[in-house]
Amino acid sequence: MSIPVESPPKRGSGCFAKGCLTVIVLAILFVVIGVGGTFWGVRNVYLSDKPAPIPEPAAPAETSAATPGETSAPAPVQRSAEVRERLDTMKQAGRAHEETEVELTAADINALIAANRKSRGAASVSIDDTVLQAHFSIPLQRLDVPFRKAFGLNDRYLNATVTIVAPPGTNANSVQLKEVTLNGHGIPAGLLDWGLPGVGRSLRSYVIKYANQYGVTGGEIRDGKVILSTSRH
Repeated sequence: MSIPVESPPKRGSGCFAKGCLTVIVLAILFVVIGVGGTFWGVRNVYLSDKPAPIPEPAAPAETSAATPGETSAPAPVQRSAEVRERLDTMKQAGRAHEETEVELTAADINALIAANRKSRGAASVSIDDTVLQAHFSIPLQRLDVPFRKAFGLNDRYLNATVTIVAPPGTNANSVQLKEVTLNGHGIPAGLLDWGLPGVGRSLRSYVIKYANQYGVTGGEIRDGKVILSTSRH
């Protein structure tokens, strides 16, 4: 079975674009197939025929009135552009082996998701002090999952919640998932290190890829923020 791997992301596409969502779905499906035993068991237990509600990020209050004839961009687009600018600055610092930090709130991450039409409404994150939760509700028919029609998965949704705790000193090689639930059922939290059949790569390899792309050498979650850092090494 041939499984497509996403091409390198273009600027602004972000990890939550169609290609990365496909990789996430495939990794989770292969894990639950190992746990559930059959595609039919996966279809009826771990997948849903209805989407889970994904909260839309609230737009910030306007601080000034628009002048006549002026058209302001949607808040997620404005915020995502500012976040991407900070990430690009961090990337430049990483390539120059300079120390820097970038703090991302849940609103920042959700703005990146909402500004992309391929991921909008399919994912969101929330951060409570040192705990990040990522929520997914992904229609399989939107993605290039190779076996979805043959096994009757075309009308199913992958509704998942992933919990991540990243203490100081965490990096792409050491970050772990604390808890993963799929349609209300727990699945192994070690799915970051499960290889994709036919590809051989794991989800962790994509985490490392994106960390290297932006020069990230460390990170942590604290005070309701994801804090990414670069170093001189």
